[in-house]
Amino acid sequence: MKRQILERIFDKVDTIPAFPKVAFQALELLKKEDVDFRELERIIKSDPGITANFLKIVNSPAFGLPQKIDSLFKAFMFLGINQIKFIVVASVAKKYFSKDLIGYGISVEDIWFHSLACGIIAEEIAFDIGFSPAKIETVYIASILHDIGKIVLDLYTKLEIKEFQKIAREKVDWDFIQIEWLVLGVDHGLVGAHLLERWEFPKYISFAIRAHHDSDLMLQSDIASIVALSNILANMLGIGGGVDVFNYRVPENLLKNLNIEPEKIYKYLKVGLYKSLLIQKEFV
Repeated sequence: MKRQILERIFDKVDTIPAFPKVAFQALELLKKEDVDFRELERIIKSDPGITANFLKIVNSPAFGLPQKIDSLFKAFMFLGINQIKFIVVASVAKKYFSKDLIGYGISVEDIWFHSLACGIIAEEIAFDIGFSPAKIETVYIASILHDIGKIVLDLYTKLEIKEFQKIAREKVDWDFIQIEWLVLGVDHGLVGAHLLERWEFPKYISFAIRAHHDSDLMLQSDIASIVALSNILANMLGIGGGVDVFNYRVPENLLKNLNIEPEKIYKYLKVGLYKSLLIQKEFV
């Protein structure tokens, strides 16, 4: 039975629309020393959904622009390159987190809020640590997409919800990841990593997504460590983690691995909550 479920899960991965080429093209163009903003506008405008989300985000109070922005080109004039990258990735991610995840007990608003908060917190941590702009971008992308596997697994968690609930009552010290493995034979981190590999993302991004709930794997890469930490902190804020949202604590070895003082945690919690709230309001 479990093997049949696994086969269906990995078959379903192939039905998820690929990460838009538009986003890859835009991010590649933004790596150039002299960015052609008219060309960037042309690329992004070819996807109306990304364009609409981009304008919603850029008009949020999080960016504090002096006037309402009604065109991509005008937005580019007010934004830095890193801000544009941030908005491009968030605009695409919003397309995937567009429905309630009933099997996880998460509303569409909460999964989007959680993903945003993780991306924002991860970006702040990476900047503090001294990552290069390119590596900060990598951390941000991995963090905002870290729960992408849930959109694949949701159907199966929903079908097996009674079994999930039964085990949760019997194993009160278990988290949802352990129950995923017992019932489905896989967890959403592994499925998300598989999905990103199919989309031809770099291995270090798919690894970070694979590792974000694995206490050993998350220590094998600084990118994975930050993705895991941002997820833990967003959950500690009560933001969109689902049924076991308040069961998270920051492992001491994770902070040591990143050379982060515990006092910094409060800063990351504050920044993540504040900025993600400002952006989320545009989608309510």
